Amino acid sequence: MALEGTHDFDLMKLGFEGEQAITADLFFKYGRTYKPKQIILKEGEIGREVFLIISGKVVVTERLNRGSYRVLNALGPGEIFGEMAVLEEAPRSATLIAALPSKVLALSPENFEKIFKSHPRWAFKILTALGRRIQQALGQVQAHYGG
Repeated sequence: MALEGTHDFDLMKLGFEGEQAITADLFFKYGRTYKPKQIILKEGEIGREVFLIISGKVVVTERLNRGSYRVLNALGPGEIFGEMAVLEEAPRSATLIAALPSKVLALSPENFEKIFKSHPRWAFKILTALGRRIQQALGQVQAHYGG
């Protein structure tokens, strides 16, 4: 990772250009690869990174019991996750598992903040993700109460 106090121009470029700015160098610094069924983050863990999906598919799950999960949502390229636990400094609210071979960028809160501040596109990404999550939660509540 870039040294604290220095400018990581790859991150700044990502902030301005979005996913088109993802280079081999950026992936080398911040990228991770996951195999299908590999857990990316666990419900209840303290959030220390925000993730941006480059390729693949990630499912959002809640743990029902040991080794058993219920799928709540599926995320794909260009979507972010993990931001709420980082922004709120709270435990993760779900377990995320790679459904397909997946590549993600894992960004520290400081690096995510640099990207977030560099271009309004990132605020829009977060608002869009939150809107989708609220709609999904309302749908689950309606389904649960039969309405």
